[in-house]
Amino acid sequence: MGPRTKKLVLELEKAVELLRSCSENHWADWLTKSANLLRRGQFSGIEHFEGAFGGMGSINDLVLTPINGHTMQKSEVDFYNEKLLSHLSIAQGLIKEIRDNMEVN
Repeated sequence: MGPRTKKLVLELEKAVELLRSCSENHWADWLTKSANLLRRGQFSGIEHFEGAFGGMGSINDLVLTPINGHTMQKSEVDFYNEKLLSHLSIAQGLIKEIRDNMEVN
């Protein structure tokens, strides 16, 4: 696993930790699977991660908020959503770099 892929796995793990702290298990499980595939050197981990985006009900539509059953204070909504967006954006940037350098293994 190349250094960018290692960074990608770490970023996915951070996103998983954040999601689990808010009781958002569906997307936490999804990102865990992506990270596990990448740990095994499988490019399908990137494809799996990218499958979370686009279309109705995708991770793009996720809003972490108590109204949606997430465990957090109302005052923390912006913080958690901005943090998640940051993790996902960093991960997408790393994927672009990995694709550009073909550095999965």
